[in-house]
Amino acid sequence: MTLAGIPLGAAGAGSYWLLALVMVAAVPFRWWWMAAGLGVVCWSLRRYTHRNHPPGDEDIIAFGRLLVVPLTGGMSLANALTMASQEAHPQLRAEVARLLRRSRQEGMATALAASGGLLGELFRRMAGAHSSGTSPVRAVLTHVENLHSQVRTESLSRIRSLPVTLAVPLTLLIVPGFLLVLVGPSVVSRLAEMLSGLTGA
Repeated sequence: MTLAGIPLGAAGAGSYWLLALVMVAAVPFRWWWMAAGLGVVCWSLRRYTHRNHPPGDEDIIAFGRLLVVPLTGGMSLANALTMASQEAHPQLRAEVARLLRRSRQEGMATALAASGGLLGELFRRMAGAHSSGTSPVRAVLTHVENLHSQVRTESLSRIRSLPVTLAVPLTLLIVPGFLLVLVGPSVVSRLAEMLSGLTGA
């Protein structure tokens, strides 16, 4: 069996690649540039949107998961916070920077306990672990798990309320079509009678 003179089967595997290369080469080079440019624009817009939206629970969860990695590897708390903040939301990064500056003056435990902001609850959990001499990894994981459960519960609540939210717009879309189905045939027949009367006249 052949396809445009190219044998099908295991023996024609090389021909498949040749056909693919020919098809790719047939695409004008400018289209490749346009596709690459569009990809760069989409990536830039996504990165800009991510960096400029207000931080939410998802950003805190992501920061906590990033923080666990260096802490588990035995890195000091200050260095772990610095490393995790490099990939965090800018506002969270600023909170970490303020914490580290304060820790150099008052000590890490005091700075963690007195922290506020979006990361305040996480830092206070870590302060308790730091004061007791235990690893803060468990405190971070507990906070991340609790926050993730809260986000999941809120998402499920929004999903359950979605049918009620969509009821009005769906009704507005369905009613005109329903009326058209009911009234349409009689209107069409009436128009046909009028047209036939005009034609006969």
